[in-house]
Amino acid sequence: MKFELNELHRNVSDEELLQDVVAVANRLGRKSLTIDEYEANGKYHSTTIRRRFGSWKNILEMAGLTIEQKNFYISNSDYISDLRRVAELLGNKTVKNTEYREFGKYDAQKMSTRFGSWEKALLAAGLQPTGYTVSVSNEELLEEIERLWIHLGRQPTTTDIRAGLSRYGLTTFLRHFGSWRNALVTFINFVNEETEQDPPLDIVLPQESFDNPIAEITHKTRRDINLRLRFLVMKHDNFKCCMCGASPAKDPSVELHIDHIVPWSKGGETVIDNLQTLCSKCNLGKSDLE
Repeated sequence: MKFELNELHRNVSDEELLQDVVAVANRLGRKSLTIDEYEANGKYHSTTIRRRFGSWKNILEMAGLTIEQKNFYISNSDYISDLRRVAELLGNKTVKNTEYREFGKYDAQKMSTRFGSWEKALLAAGLQPTGYTVSVSNEELLEEIERLWIHLGRQPTTTDIRAGLSRYGLTTFLRHFGSWRNALVTFINFVNEETEQDPPLDIVLPQESFDNPIAEITHKTRRDINLRLRFLVMKHDNFKCCMCGASPAKDPSVELHIDHIVPWSKGGETVIDNLQTLCSKCNLGKSDLE
C-alpha cells in the first residue's frame, strides 16, 4: 500500500487564485485582507499566491481590495535590516529568537519560515548563530507528524501547527527539514519504504491443542508493529475503529490501536492483511472474547 501527499495547487489559474482572495474578503465583510486572515479562511496556501504574484500588495491590488500598510509584504531586506537593528540595540553579534520577539518589528516565526530557520535568518543578516542545539530528533518529529495525522484524520497543515496541536513548534520542523512540505515528504517516504525491515524470521511457538498437545506455530514476522505499518493500517481504515467507527478526529479521547485479526499467538502474521484498527474499548472487548 502506497499513498501520496495532497496535491499542490500548481495548475490553478491566476483568476481562480484572485477569486478566492476576493471570496474570503467578502465572507469576512472586509475591504482589505491580511495574509493571516487568508491563511485561516482561504482555499489555497498564501505562499502559493505570493509566489505567483510577487507580493501580498500586488495580490490586493489585482483583487481590487484596499491596501493597508499592515498588509504589505515584508521583503527579505526588511527582515535583515530589522534583525541588524535589534542586534545593534542589544549590543550583540547575534539575536535570540526570544529577544527578537521582544524588540523586533516583525513576526519572528514568519521570519524563520521565510529563511528556512532562525539560524539561517541570522546568517543572511551577517550575524552569528545563537549556538542553539536541537534536542529533538528527526524520528521524534516524524512520530509527531504521525500522531497529528491520526488525531486529525487528515494530512496536518502549518495552520494546525500554529494552532498549538503539535508538541513542537513550526520552527522546529523547519529547522530540521527546511520546510513543512519537506517534513511531510520525508514522512511519506519513510512510511512508503518497505515495512519489513528485518529478514524473514522462523519463530517457533509451542501451541497446545486438543488434537495435538505439542503442536507448534512457525512465524515469519515479529509480533511488534512498527510505525510504518501502523500508520498504513490506520490510513487504510480511515483512522477509525473498524468495529464501532470511533475516531480521534471526532472525539479526542478516542485512542486507536492496531489489532491482529487472527491473533499472533494462534498463527496470525504481522502483515497488513491481518491487521485492523480498533479503539481501545473495542480492542479490550475483543481480547475478553478471545
